[in-house]
Amino acid sequence: MKDKIQIISWLLTRRCNLKCSYCAIVRNYKDKPNEYPDMKHYHKNEMNTEFIIDTLNKLKKHNKDHFNLFYGGEPSMRSDLPEIIQHCHRHGIKYTIISNNTDEMEPALEHLLSITDYIEGYTFSIDPLIVSDDNDNDRVRKSKQGLERVLKYKSSIMDLVAEVTIDNRNIEYIAPLVREMTNHGICSDLTFIDISHSPYYDFSNVSDKELLVEDSKKLRDQFEQIYNEKLNIHLGRSFYDKVIEDCNSSMKCGIDKDYHNMTIDADGSVRLCLRIRSINTPGAFKANEIFMADGSIRKDFKQFIKRDYDSYCRGCNWTCMQISSMYSKNQISFDDVTHIEKRR
Repeated sequence: MKDKIQIISWLLTRRCNLKCSYCAIVRNYKDKPNEYPDMKHYHKNEMNTEFIIDTLNKLKKHNKDHFNLFYGGEPSMRSDLPEIIQHCHRHGIKYTIISNNTDEMEPALEHLLSITDYIEGYTFSIDPLIVSDDNDNDRVRKSKQGLERVLKYKSSIMDLVAEVTIDNRNIEYIAPLVREMTNHGICSDLTFIDISHSPYYDFSNVSDKELLVEDSKKLRDQFEQIYNEKLNIHLGRSFYDKVIEDCNSSMKCGIDKDYHNMTIDADGSVRLCLRIRSINTPGAFKANEIFMADGSIRKDFKQFIKRDYDSYCRGCNWTCMQISSMYSKNQISFDDVTHIEKRR
């Protein structure tokens, strides 16, 4: 079915305890478009609990099997995150929390678990270089500490996922890292570095094309090891063969024709996508305003999406967009993407 939202990426907040150089979501940049609000706007107008729950309920009516990705900033910095998660549990709403999983966030994780007893999905970033000998790298130290932390809470997390970003410097460590995660009972979600094609690509601040990964024998050999050893990755070979084809950040997703993936900014506005805020759509629609009484999507909303898509999209390799497209075409089901049912 066309125009059925399968995956929703929430920027629950633009607040964060980190200021990573590659992230353009949590601070102002000099080259940002003049039409874009600054961080003061997002901090002052951060969507409240009632708005989030209202939108979740409308999404549930629209598609009972939709899946939520709770991003930030750092979502754990929202004091109402336990209330949001409890609502998801009570109403059978599927989700994962995407956290930087740093030391500062551990008290928030402990508090969440003390209230909810369990977390359905928790995704943390990890650097492929943790399986190398590069122990002097700050990113590697952060990743190793993060891994120790999630293993501490693993029994309370139903679907624990390691988000691995691959660039041209760490290809040789892909299979060893996935093997290490598999040994810990953790599923790996592999993504390739995405490039900011213009200032309107405000999610990522990466512009160095030398980091882009090309489809090569070296890359394919790493994935062959993963496939042959049946290591634990999302979806498997048929999906990643497609991802590899788009690894140069040139995929055109076509959400103007089939709207299956929605991104909600911290002020409750609808972005064109996770990568691009765009101009027209955020000014016209809040996330809980795009639905008709019967749960269908308003027709005029699609007109704004098309205008922004035609004007600002220059391609990407966002894997969640590919996954929601496969959902939309009934090529995969929710059980293919997570391991919750298997663990139950």
